[in-house]
Amino acid sequence: MSDTVAVIVNPRSRANRRDPRIAAEFQALIGDRGRVLAPKSLAELDTMAADLHRAQPAVIGVHGGDGTLHKTVTALGKVFGAEPLPPIAILCGGTMNVVATSLHIRERPRTFLAAITEGLRSGRPLDTLRRRCLRIDDTLGFLFGNGLPANFLGEYYGDHSGAYGPGRAAWLLTRAFFSALWRGPFARRLFRRFKGSVHVDGQALEQGAFVGLMAGTVREVGMGFKLVHRADDDPERFGVLAIHAPPLALALDLWAVHRGRGIAAQRAFSAVASRMDVRPTDGSMSYTIDGDLYRTQAPLSISLGPQIAFVKPPSALIVRGGGDTMVATR
Repeated sequence: MSDTVAVIVNPRSRANRRDPRIAAEFQALIGDRGRVLAPKSLAELDTMAADLHRAQPAVIGVHGGDGTLHKTVTALGKVFGAEPLPPIAILCGGTMNVVATSLHIRERPRTFLAAITEGLRSGRPLDTLRRRCLRIDDTLGFLFGNGLPANFLGEYYGDHSGAYGPGRAAWLLTRAFFSALWRGPFARRLFRRFKGSVHVDGQALEQGAFVGLMAGTVREVGMGFKLVHRADDDPERFGVLAIHAPPLALALDLWAVHRGRGIAAQRAFSAVASRMDVRPTDGSMSYTIDGDLYRTQAPLSISLGPQIAFVKPPSALIVRGGGDTMVATR
């Protein structure tokens, strides 16, 4: 393995659309210590992943949101197979960054990347934390959901205005609450149940319809809500949540979910598991992996994917004023 860093930048991420100079700035930061890659398609990403398998950099940085992260990890997983992936540095730059939030990675991308590059130059070892990902059929990710999670994202992305972020999410939650009070059409769309069979470690869940179904190796789902609250219970299993209560009843659990205590047992099933099998009964289902939306008519199998080593931001990082500053104290 070399002592270089490779950075994968999603040119269509929220941060890169706002500031197209980011890739060039990253390259200036790392200089001769690595290179910045900006794939324009999934096919290009697969080709770049194969190149990285041959080059074996010390760190792979990923700049974008959760969708960029899961697509990058999937591409890398295809070529690395059973081999461990190089450590991953999450350089947050997308609409959704809940994986980074769950792992307490909040540093500004330029600061983080500068610290990594300086660490490689000086020969200091980088601290990492390890977390399993999910394998959803042939895709790797960290959060799976259907029913409410997929319906919510369909509404979140649905107006095509590009005005995404916490403000829009908060507006949708408020709208959902008042629509649910009057059993309005928005609430009916948002809380449309997934109908199908669900097996958790081979055991069938009794219900045949769910307001929401989730699996995850991270707890956060956005805005501080820790919906998959058991994701940290066992490093070799993932958290499962199956919500079956009516919409208004879930309002009783909002504070508990935000505090990480989860939905009450009478309103949802929660567990840790090694496998979950989901089979729709009405022909097809929408689902989400790390904020990206998909649709399938086939059953899905969710199991544990490979362990990922995530680079921890060095303790010497400090931010002053509005700019990015890195001070090495080790």
